[in-house]
Amino acid sequence: MESNQKTFSGRVVLVTGGSRGIGFATARAFVQQGARVAICGRDATRLAAAEKTLGIAGTGFAGVTDVGDRAQASDLVDSARRQLGEIDVLVNNAGRLWSGPFAEQPPETIDALLDCNVKGVMVMTRLVLPGMLARGSGVIINVASGAGLTGFAGLAAYCASKFAVVGFTAALAEELQGSGVRAYAVCPGSVDTDMQREYSGRRLGMAPERVAEKILALAGPRPPVRPGRCLEIGR
Repeated sequence: MESNQKTFSGRVVLVTGGSRGIGFATARAFVQQGARVAICGRDATRLAAAEKTLGIAGTGFAGVTDVGDRAQASDLVDSARRQLGEIDVLVNNAGRLWSGPFAEQPPETIDALLDCNVKGVMVMTRLVLPGMLARGSGVIINVASGAGLTGFAGLAAYCASKFAVVGFTAALAEELQGSGVRAYAVCPGSVDTDMQREYSGRRLGMAPERVAEKILALAGPRPPVRPGRCLEIGR
């Protein structure tokens, strides 16, 4: 029956970096399962196109946001709550990548990468978590990477950021035991996204929809791993 297929009917889901790649695929999957979805991204044009494709105008929310900026992140969460209600699921997906020898990496790109990949995850979680704890329910899913489990030459800062996300998720899950709030990470291998193509120069890896499917499983009633674990995908 149709009602049985809408696993997330009426639930509010916030996906960062939701205008393309894994984030967009995840937002679309949640919309298809009945959720009210908020997305954010830094590119206004791309975000507007994603909002139109997802068909969430009027039922969801799209906000131009740099999640590494605390004020912008706070405005995003406040706007999503006003328009959609309290957030049931947070997917911290926004990310940046720089590749090359670490000795040659411009310092400003280190700051930008860590602000998005690490600080952004913590800031967004800190903004959403108190409400989840007050209600005694909620799910936080942090998109890490296979590069958060294994170091790769030419990706030192990126690997460091994803290792940090894996560790943060494990520690957070320990804190949340018995609260009704769950935290997970996902660690996909290569995924065919714009970021991957910019890095490798070619189409490579699994479809983003495969990662989205796993994210929905973690947010659902029968998650495939216990809280705190990083669910490896395609490795």
